Amino acid sequence: MLSNQTTQPSMGWPQFCDSRIEWLTLLAETVEQGFMRRDTDHPVFCGCIDWHSSVHGAYALLAAARLTGQRSWIERVDAALTTKCLNEELASLRNGKLDHEMPYGFSWFLQLAIEREQGWGKKDLRPLATEIATRLEHWMLSLRAGEVINHCQQREYGNFSWALLNLWNWSRWTSNQSLLDELLKFTRMWVVLLDQRLPPSYDHVTDEFFAASLQRTRVILSILPSEEAQTWFASFYREECNLEPLLQMSTPHSAGLNFSRAWGYWTLFQLTHDQTFRDLYVKHIITHMNFPECWRTDYRQHAHWVPQFGIYAIALSMA
Repeated sequence: MLSNQTTQPSMGWPQFCDSRIEWLTLLAETVEQGFMRRDTDHPVFCGCIDWHSSVHGAYALLAAARLTGQRSWIERVDAALTTKCLNEELASLRNGKLDHEMPYGFSWFLQLAIEREQGWGKKDLRPLATEIATRLEHWMLSLRAGEVINHCQQREYGNFSWALLNLWNWSRWTSNQSLLDELLKFTRMWVVLLDQRLPPSYDHVTDEFFAASLQRTRVILSILPSEEAQTWFASFYREECNLEPLLQMSTPHSAGLNFSRAWGYWTLFQLTHDQTFRDLYVKHIITHMNFPECWRTDYRQHAHWVPQFGIYAIALSMA
């Protein structure tokens, strides 16, 4: 169990904004070290210990390069994304060698592909992303009700909300209206109706890297039309949504929880304009930045994946 402080740091919104570039730089420097390694035999995504961490490592370097102007990170990613290696990754996907990345790693790949196209105007990931999106869609829409409930409750790789959100974002980016309609219908039919099975108090469990109820809230607020989302949230909201940042990390995976909670709080702030949620977003990020042992100094447990979560969290408020 890791802990290096007993009180939470205090920082206002202007000071937080002034610190974002510095923090992105610190986090990206750690990501770069992992991304440049060869920990596996995957053609492109061979660093960061495993395929999915290398995928969100590439996303993090691209996002950090765009937001800080540090071009060396885009050059690192460009050097890895050769046509030959991307074709080999596509072959690995079609040969079933990446099946274990459903849904978590595939979801991150769609986030990477959007950043690559939207941030840098490069569509070299489109063939892989198109096939991954098709597979993710088939998996998601073929689940039975009990399986949807199970995956929504999962707080790690099998989390359904993370997959649904990224498939929704990819469908919006590619203007796939038929899939957007299907995912909206699916969200209304299944995900919205889990209030009794997945209350906010469920997120007091802190041994994994997703807060399942907060992630579900985030995806509902992102997919439902604004007025419908407001109505749902007004009936769902409870004080248990206001979680304090973790000051002790009981497992390696819990070291990602402060950052992933911040994702949810930014979405809540965007919908409600309630500064309570913006303050929670800030508090979770600055708290965890003060735990470098949980994102920088232990490669196997934390440094190969946690800083990517932090970059994604900070990037949300810099869009």
